[in-house]
Amino acid sequence: MKFCKVLLNGEVLFEKARLMNSFFERLTGLMFQEHPKHKVLIFKDCTSIHSFFCLLTFNALFIGKNGKILNHFTNISRNKILPVVFGAKYTIEYLEKPLNFSLNDIIEIVEI
Repeated sequence: MKFCKVLLNGEVLFEKARLMNSFFERLTGLMFQEHPKHKVLIFKDCTSIHSFFCLLTFNALFIGKNGKILNHFTNISRNKILPVVFGAKYTIEYLEKPLNFSLNDIIEIVEI
């Protein structure tokens, strides 16, 4: 199990996020979890997600290879399919209340 810090414009946004690497981790994500152990999940090379079998409402950030925020979906409820976000290098799913971002914000993911 690997973890990362997520930085927003050089400042810590999420102290400890779980990096989803294996096929099974990527397949399940937040599915079937009422009380997930990790509140922030990071998927590398992920351009689309769904919320089938998710018991919680969550938010998703799609990040390009240059760290720019390509799209931010908030309050994703169960049984939804999000549109493909072309060019996404990382997808961050988080359970906290939706955050506000500007077009010039840069997200960095640093493995710890």
